[in-house]
Amino acid sequence: MVVAALVVPLIAGIPNREIHAATPDDTIIQAGQHDLATNLLVGSVAASEGDNASAALAFRNAAQLAPTFRLFSERAFYYSILAGSPEAATLARSQTPGVMSALVLGNAAALAGKWDEALTQYQGAPADQIMTLLRPLLRAWALQGAGRTDEALAALEPARQDRALGGYYTLHAALVAQLSGQQMRADTLFRQAASMTGGDLFTSLVMARWLVTQGHVADAQALINQRITGMPVLEAARANIMAMIQRPVVTRATQGLAQAYGLIALLIDQQFYARDGVDDDHQPVDAAMEIGTLRGTEQMMLRMALMLDPADSEARLLLSSTLHARKQDRQAREALDGAPADDPLLPVYRTEQADLDVVMGHKEQAALELRDLLRQAPDDRMLWSSLGDALLDQQKWAEALDAYQHAMALTHHPLEGDDWRLLFGQAIAQERQDHWPQARALLQHALQLSPNEADLLNYLGYSMVEHGGDPAQAETYLRRALALAPSDNQIRDSVGWVLMRLGHVAEGLPLLEQSAEQMPQDPAINYHLGVAYWMAGRRLEAVNEWQNAIQFQPDPMDRRKITAALTYARAWQANAGHPGVALPADLRPAVTPAAPSHSQANGTHH
Repeated sequence: MVVAALVVPLIAGIPNREIHAATPDDTIIQAGQHDLATNLLVGSVAASEGDNASAALAFRNAAQLAPTFRLFSERAFYYSILAGSPEAATLARSQTPGVMSALVLGNAAALAGKWDEALTQYQGAPADQIMTLLRPLLRAWALQGAGRTDEALAALEPARQDRALGGYYTLHAALVAQLSGQQMRADTLFRQAASMTGGDLFTSLVMARWLVTQGHVADAQALINQRITGMPVLEAARANIMAMIQRPVVTRATQGLAQAYGLIALLIDQQFYARDGVDDDHQPVDAAMEIGTLRGTEQMMLRMALMLDPADSEARLLLSSTLHARKQDRQAREALDGAPADDPLLPVYRTEQADLDVVMGHKEQAALELRDLLRQAPDDRMLWSSLGDALLDQQKWAEALDAYQHAMALTHHPLEGDDWRLLFGQAIAQERQDHWPQARALLQHALQLSPNEADLLNYLGYSMVEHGGDPAQAETYLRRALALAPSDNQIRDSVGWVLMRLGHVAEGLPLLEQSAEQMPQDPAINYHLGVAYWMAGRRLEAVNEWQNAIQFQPDPMDRRKITAALTYARAWQANAGHPGVALPADLRPAVTPAAPSHSQANGTHH
């Protein structure tokens, strides 16, 4: 389904992420809360960091200080939606009539049981691409909420003919009929929807529940198992999800409204999935603005879904994923905190939070959370895999390897798809314990499963050179990795480092300089650049890079290398080029180049 046209210009550009916002209760901020410039600065910086609640508050203050400048009120309104704040409904009343204000006001009316008012707002929303998809569902559920079932089903009838989404509208029609007690009519619609609906969790749960009511329990369980296979993150809650199909999925109209917004979010997310691997941060300005608008629109749809139905598990997971994609990991973790205490997917949320803790550098906390979850579900392969990731990040190689091997033992199908990650994790743990033959075999197996994974190609090529493998093959792997991820500084560093180790100093040095410019506090990159400078005869610059590298908390292996290089350099300087100590291995080429390296690379990390 093509959703490139689903663009609503909702949010403007935001400042550089490197600026950090003061907290709203900061003394200086409190002192300046009546100052327009202070509120604009706080709002803009908070928005850039994804702190939408603080941004909404600051822009609301600015709107009160400058009531004739409508932009401030609009910003406060939109950021309140992004924050999932009930304040959005109050702000919506002062906005110029538009799609978002109509939706927010309609939702507030629906939550208050004022279904006629909700219907008026939904019907009065201006027409655009999103409303074309949303309006039939919103009207139908508002009519159902008002007890007007026949009108609700009639509202969905034209949309049911849609070639792309007709099955989804038919599924909602079946739920409307079922909720009103018209079971025979609902059964007919469910049968029609069965061959047309998509593969999201909500659809699977609804259809599985219907199969149970028809006496086809085994078919219902097979459908849920298929969905979990397609979404391995759900494994931690398999038993809970199976229990969900024993009771109705939708019991009130507001849940149907929530799923309408979830549909739009899923469609937008599908657009991003289709462009997986494209670096959003290195797009042309127009494309970057479109991406930002789409992501903002997706987030708003999900916030509306959760306002209407806090138990919408799929919306909560997708919201967290969306925030993570926007590099807002703290907010992504917080989004998973708001679930009801009886939410069946709580084990999934805890697993996702542990993974986010790993990303944010909270390694010990992540490992503790995962071990606690494993005590409750010792046969969950995804939990073992996540524990391996957390332990790998702590450089506990043997423990990480053991966790990954537990996950492998619980894998009861031929390795496929994302299973390459299990092999990759084991390979890193093996290589870091100096078990290179085992690591190489695991990496090559992983590459068979996923031949275009840049991280795999990078690690394999880099390690081959470090362990005396075929330099030409290593260079091929690394160039492929760089071609797949040309903006990845770690991979650019690897390519530059290996080229330099192969004796192609003139070609590798610019890549290392570019990586160090982009990541100036990475000890491994600083060390590599220093080695390249030394081999290029630029001794003082080399020492300067190594001195920088030692300050940036290198891991033990890199610290030993940096210390050895500095020791050699000091002896070399003290004895006029005759150091009297052994030349560290990294300061001489791994091989003597027979000819210049082929095909200039454009841009490297282990």
